[in-house]
Amino acid sequence: MPSITLRSVIRPPLPTAAGRAAALMLIAAAVLAGCGRHRALDSGTDAGAPAAANVVLVVVDTLRADHLGCYGYDRDTSPTIDRLAARGVRFESVQATSPWTVPSTASILTSRYPSEHGAEVTGDVRNLNTQPPNQIRDDVRMLSELLSERGFSTALLSANPFLFGRFKGGFGHAVVERMPADRLTAETIAWIDRLPAGARFFAHVQYMDLHQPLEPPPPYWSLFATPGSGSRDSRHSEWAFAQGEHLETAAFRAFRENRVALYDGAVRFVDDQIGVLLAALADRGLESSTLLLVTSDHGEEFWDHAEMGAAMGGDPRGYYGIGHGHAFFQELLHVPLVVAGPGVSGATTVAGPASLLDIAPTVLGRVEIPTPPEMHGFDLGPALAPRFAGTVRLAPRAMFASSPAYGPEAWAMLSGGRKLIVRSDGHRLLFDLSADPGERDDLSVAQSQLVESYEAELNRHRAAVEDGRPSSSMEIDDQLHDALRALGYVE
Repeated sequence: MPSITLRSVIRPPLPTAAGRAAALMLIAAAVLAGCGRHRALDSGTDAGAPAAANVVLVVVDTLRADHLGCYGYDRDTSPTIDRLAARGVRFESVQATSPWTVPSTASILTSRYPSEHGAEVTGDVRNLNTQPPNQIRDDVRMLSELLSERGFSTALLSANPFLFGRFKGGFGHAVVERMPADRLTAETIAWIDRLPAGARFFAHVQYMDLHQPLEPPPPYWSLFATPGSGSRDSRHSEWAFAQGEHLETAAFRAFRENRVALYDGAVRFVDDQIGVLLAALADRGLESSTLLLVTSDHGEEFWDHAEMGAAMGGDPRGYYGIGHGHAFFQELLHVPLVVAGPGVSGATTVAGPASLLDIAPTVLGRVEIPTPPEMHGFDLGPALAPRFAGTVRLAPRAMFASSPAYGPEAWAMLSGGRKLIVRSDGHRLLFDLSADPGERDDLSVAQSQLVESYEAELNRHRAAVEDGRPSSSMEIDDQLHDALRALGYVE
């Protein structure tokens, strides 16, 4: 098929004093039958596309992209999200800005890097067990605040108890406590039903069922059978083999099969509840006017890199290969993004690099609110245009992640199909993601000159975005500490 090349001028993702106001080129190629002409798009919302009246942002905490059917998974974990992708736009390669919730969710809401918005653990060796994270800085503008100022009714409905304090900024209604997906969905629908007729609304809905402890209700607990791996019981809700020990044993293999199957059951539980939410919007006549985005803050490790993690060390808890927050492999940084709603293409796949930083500017573009210049993400509106159904490719662009919860400070940079991981204790890893998507072959020694080049670019990024100002720490009382301990955040 011939292709169409699109060009759109939008703000750069990497700010400098001179470049903060400069424009970058977003180049997309849409594969359409029978078309060989070239045309240009303005930045922001596609000309003539209807603006969304409402926005529902669904963040499925701890969801790795490769456990969804629309991203190639072989289990039937996500029929609702898959159908949403079929009538909307699926972004293939979205990167998180951090491998754990607090900094990454703050980046979703602010379109700023962790070192700028401030919501991160600090110190030479990070340890969430002994040091609470900082709050989002008071002077950092949030998507919720911008929408509230324009008359939107706003709600934060989060089953992750970490989203308190400054995370509630701009939200007129907030429910933040650990709860299962069915209750969170009911809370969301009840809030929508209380709104005045015709009110424009923004709901940030953050499910938590994929996070330790894994406790999906029947029938999801046993939805995905694991023949030969023994019966599933409560011990599979928690982590075992956390030090990467005995990974060649039959006991480990059985535990891993049950643990992954239980995670997949939790994915299906949340997916079904997203379906309940979508049905409620349709029943109330809101589906055609509501922009819906489904994404995640980070993924989850299932011993994908346990040996490599154990060899590098650094986690003060001694955990390797499981959970999240201490490593920067793609099972943690590659997250899904599916968008549907008014003015959005059907059955479109967007290839090329995108970031969770892009969510806030894209939402603002679809509701026709200017994006503040301090936000670093792209407005992906041109890639959502209905006339580009098929495949759209975004231009090459460097992606950055930082701010672990445990271990030495670390940074990741993805550029040109390669990925560099740098830790403050001297460890360097380089992967060719196009040839080695599983990140098995470390090229840092064989391609040392490329490491130097990438690290120089990473250092320029750090100099541009790191903010040395202090940020107030989150105040964690005994009740919240107990909730965080149950989730495995602290011991």
